Amino acid sequence: MKNRLLKGTLLLTIAGLITRLIGFGYRIFLSSSLGETKLGIYQLIFPVYSLAFTLYAAGIQTAVSQVIPHERKENHPGILKGGILLSLMVSLPLSVILFFHANAIAGHFLNVTGTAPLLRILACIFPICGITSVINGYFYGINFARVPAISQITEQLFRVGFVIACYYLFMSQTMNTRIAVWGLFCGELASNLYNLFRLSKTISLFSIFHSKMKIKNVLHISIPLSANKFVLALLGSIESILIPPMLIRAGFPSSYALGIYGILTGVVMPFILFPGTLTNSLSVLLLPAISHAAGCSKLYQIRRTTILSCHYSLLLGVLTSTLFLNMGQPIGYLLFHSENAGKLLIISSFLCPFLYVSTTLTSVINGLGRTGTTFFHNLFGIGIRILFVLFVTPHFGIYGYLFGMLLSQIVTCLSNAVFLIRNLDVHFSLAKYFLWPFIFCSCVFYIAKNLGESLVNTTFQSFCIFAFVPVALVMILLYCLYFRLIRWRDFY
Repeated sequence: MKNRLLKGTLLLTIAGLITRLIGFGYRIFLSSSLGETKLGIYQLIFPVYSLAFTLYAAGIQTAVSQVIPHERKENHPGILKGGILLSLMVSLPLSVILFFHANAIAGHFLNVTGTAPLLRILACIFPICGITSVINGYFYGINFARVPAISQITEQLFRVGFVIACYYLFMSQTMNTRIAVWGLFCGELASNLYNLFRLSKTISLFSIFHSKMKIKNVLHISIPLSANKFVLALLGSIESILIPPMLIRAGFPSSYALGIYGILTGVVMPFILFPGTLTNSLSVLLLPAISHAAGCSKLYQIRRTTILSCHYSLLLGVLTSTLFLNMGQPIGYLLFHSENAGKLLIISSFLCPFLYVSTTLTSVINGLGRTGTTFFHNLFGIGIRILFVLFVTPHFGIYGYLFGMLLSQIVTCLSNAVFLIRNLDVHFSLAKYFLWPFIFCSCVFYIAKNLGESLVNTTFQSFCIFAFVPVALVMILLYCLYFRLIRWRDFY
């Protein structure tokens, strides 16, 4: 299990890093071409996108990836057919509703009427995205992560390429939010066509079309998953939509509120989540792997995989947290030309360890079949964030919301860890993998920052502040190797 898990994780991580790097350049482009206010309006459509995705794709994709490993190969076409038809049965009505009721949703749900044209374009994406997700679920289930990995890169390249081409060739170097949403459609279409092509090389599309549909098992798993994810997505969407009005209530003008929302959700959070590409890739593949090991009663294998995954997630969280804590301000200013981005990045840096570990733990618990447990843990965490949005943000602005987000992640992470300690008898070395590495990394990056500032004062080149970061990373790697925080035997 470990070799397949490592190979798949590596493939998805490489793909994730490539797409995130492309995405960073794209977000820098959007923030400069749209401006903070328009970026905020663009970001407001994603709660709707996320809400719909949980209904027509998220639960179904996970169900397909879990069902496929336990079924004979001759049953795979029927499972795929059932998953695709189930996704279309949900996505097509959602597309129609969103297209014809975009004005009402924009005015009453998002509270920004300017999002209505964007929602109509977004409605066209749902069926395409649903089919793509089901096919990805199939390839995850057969441990062939290469296809979803290349699919991610294809989607990103076509999305970014389309928008930049329109910007320079047809828009006379003026940018609007509609072109950015059409870019989403272009990327999803390209990704879908690639997935269909690769699927046809594995299973005949003709055999899928004429196979006996096996929808019962997919429904049995997808309904509770989709219901849980829908509730969480609904609350998450409400949380996101409430942020600008609460900032306005705090005394900020609406343009500033939308700008801060755009910077937080469109710039800062993607930066915080960027190193989490590794843990996200791991979590996607952990679920079917843990599920299969649990079905075979391989408890030792489950414990070992869980402990290793969590320890490396902790180390990654410590590394990125201390990096953003010390370098957040210059990163925000040099990359995004925004002082607000730097300040928010520094405060959000404390999220990293809890966010990455929680992602891994959630996937392990779901793989054990305890989706209800993770649902209630996440529900409680979102409840904390919504309370902070409603009662703390109007008094302390965006910093009140970020504190609520940190508290929410700590509570969710601890809840997941306690559950696994009680049920799997796993133990995590927090002092070895969290406390001492955090202190060491903080000191190393602090020294690197001060040396970089001295070099800036000498050369008058602002990017020189990062000159000693590679040296700091080498020292951290040596620290991890010396204290055996990283062991090569874990990777083979």
